[in-house]
Amino acid sequence: MQRLLRQLAQGLGVLWGSVTLVFFLFSQVPDPARALAGQNERAEAVEAFRAAHGLDLPVGERYVRFLGALMPWGQTAEGWGWKSPSLGASYVGGRPVVEALAESLPATLLLATTAMGLALLVGVALGLWLAWRGEGALGKWVLGVATLGMSAPSFFVALLVAWLFGVVWHAWTGLPATGGWRVVDPFDGPQVAWRNLILPALTLGVRPLSVVIQLTKNAASDVLAESYVRTARAKGVTGVRLMARHVLRNALNPVLTAASGWFAGMLAGAVFVEFVFGWNGMGLLMFRALEQGDLPVVMGGVLVISTTFVAVNVLVDAMYGWLDPRVRLR
Repeated sequence: MQRLLRQLAQGLGVLWGSVTLVFFLFSQVPDPARALAGQNERAEAVEAFRAAHGLDLPVGERYVRFLGALMPWGQTAEGWGWKSPSLGASYVGGRPVVEALAESLPATLLLATTAMGLALLVGVALGLWLAWRGEGALGKWVLGVATLGMSAPSFFVALLVAWLFGVVWHAWTGLPATGGWRVVDPFDGPQVAWRNLILPALTLGVRPLSVVIQLTKNAASDVLAESYVRTARAKGVTGVRLMARHVLRNALNPVLTAASGWFAGMLAGAVFVEFVFGWNGMGLLMFRALEQGDLPVVMGGVLVISTTFVAVNVLVDAMYGWLDPRVRLR
């Protein structure tokens, strides 16, 4: 329990540092009010824009207000009490940033979770198989493809997958080259478009899949050389039972460490994939916000990614204790 509380405190410290860094980085942008309004806009309109978004205040006061808006406890219309965190309003249209992120975040979470789940299931299985069977001709081919997958840029893989499976081989796959995560059925209303998820999830999962294969193979090979595994083999434990009971659990720590970083990175790195496949998630939202100079939306997206990164790392640290009793003893 003390270890978990210590991890939570460290996570909150990292989150506060991320919030502070993001705020002061974006506070150095030269006059976003004039940039959005244009050089020919009247001075009165520019000043009204600055006042509406608090840009006319000193940086220190804006920072305190920014932190206060994020806190779940503060001053409300009825006095002091619990309140919903606020990330301000969009410069373009005045829509609350929390509302825009809440609308687009489920699509990115669905895409990232599916891609990482696919990478873990296939990557761990292939890594264990490679560690058990050794590097034969087929094993070397799998490792070669994995190395190619790690080095391939996301935008190139996205274009290639969309063109091959969505255009060239569309008659056989039946998969669309582009499409959002929700479709409106004339009878059943809005529904999740599972067919549209296959190609972007496959594209986003290629790089973590390659990393998981390599890490699982190396970790499982080290575990197979341990004395307790040799003892289990001497007692007649072999095959799937040996890999499942004695190797898998002890080889997962480095895989979980890599997966936690990759999952948070997917939320930020899904921009190209979402753009190519028309997947209306947070990556596409942040891309359009950067294009328009909509800083509150970009800041909100960065803070959501930072929060996810901290939460995933705390969860993974807690899982270490379950996977490896030596962690609990320390």
